[in-house]
Amino acid sequence: MAILSEKTGLSKEDMRKLRSLRPGMSLDVQVKSPTAAKRVRTEFVGMDGTRCLILRYPDESKWGSLKDAIYADNSIIVRFILEDETGEVIAFKSRVLLVATRPTHIVFISFPVAIQNQGLRAEKRTTTRTPVQLATIDTGKPFLRAMILDISSKGCRVGVKKEQTGSLKLVGKQLMLKIAGGAEIEHSIKGKVVNHKTDDVSNFYGIQFVEGDNDPDQLNQLLAEISIEF
Repeated sequence: MAILSEKTGLSKEDMRKLRSLRPGMSLDVQVKSPTAAKRVRTEFVGMDGTRCLILRYPDESKWGSLKDAIYADNSIIVRFILEDETGEVIAFKSRVLLVATRPTHIVFISFPVAIQNQGLRAEKRTTTRTPVQLATIDTGKPFLRAMILDISSKGCRVGVKKEQTGSLKLVGKQLMLKIAGGAEIEHSIKGKVVNHKTDDVSNFYGIQFVEGDNDPDQLNQLLAEISIEF
């Protein structure tokens, strides 16, 4: 993966990005064994201030034995996707401090001293907290209450409390976003759910607006209202 921007030292913005890590977030981990580099996936567990980060030990039933790659003092590269207004892949190099096996299998790594980032979106998104109802395409009947967390002319990211969604599967489905506008106007935007992430409290869905099926003037008005309000 090409890294487009590299920083030496951690700025306040870099710290904000690192602190955006939440328990359960998916991580891409690259480690070296005596024979080859291995790239596996695991999840973030937590951090202890700026002393260390804690990762779940990757599932060896899925990725194979990692004892020759994840051990104290070995280097490790961690990547994760920051789903905010910019949409970035954040990467940093670290060092394994400790591998604990009890009471659960976790890995302690050193806090990074620098990060690298690669933008994913051509268009910057506006951060917001705008209530939205997700409705079916066929009937227009709302079935979920959600919150728009960021938005652009191409799509948005919404958050939904887990108790609302249950086992509902939305990725790949088209739906209608109903958003209250000014002067008692309701904006209806057609979108397709393209990705899903989760944390302990909420489900997060990336929604791509369906090109050609939405009124550009209505979308621009919605974006203008959100930009003014927030």
